[in-house]
Formats: sequence, C-alpha cells, structure tokens
Amino acid sequence: MCPLCQREGIPRFSDHHLVPKSRGGKVLLPVCLDCHRSIHAFFTNRELADQYNTVEALWAHEGFAQHLRWLRKQDPQRRYRTKVKRERQGRRSGH
Repeated sequence: MCPLCQREGIPRFSDHHLVPKSRGGKVLLPVCLDCHRSIHAFFTNRELADQYNTVEALWAHEGFAQHLRWLRKQDPQRRYRTKVKRERQGRRSGH
C-alpha cells in the first residue's frame, strides 16, 4: 500500500527522498509512481526540504491533499498524469 494515496495493489513503487538528495537527504519513502510524480509536480526541492519533508506535512498542504484524495479513488493498475502546478511553474526548482 502506498503511504500517501493509500491505494492497495500498486504494481511498482519508487523511492522518494523526503529531503531531496540535492539538499542532503538520505531518508527514503517508497511511494507509488503516481504519488512520486505528483510530489515533484506540486513542490520545488526547496519546499520539500524546508516544509514538506514528512508524510504528515505533505498531507497538510490543502491542494496536494485534495489531489491525493482523488488519486486514492483511481485504479492502482493505471498511471495518471500530473501536470506541474501553475503556481510552481514560476518558482525556481531550488537546485
């Protein structure tokens, strides 16, 4: 089961660095590919390092939590596209 969207039957997981590697992160969280892609569509590396470096913090972001609630209802065997959020597009990636 994915710890973020909480879907069962996920065929493949991806390791997400709670603090990005570029910011010295070493702790990994195995999440489904859809959640991993969504994390990086919603947040910059700087935001992930400074604010959103726990499962609880990710869920506390209203827009991301709404996306996770939607994703939870989707077929875990399918992949879903997540576009980079408009408010993130203007921010630097924090590299």
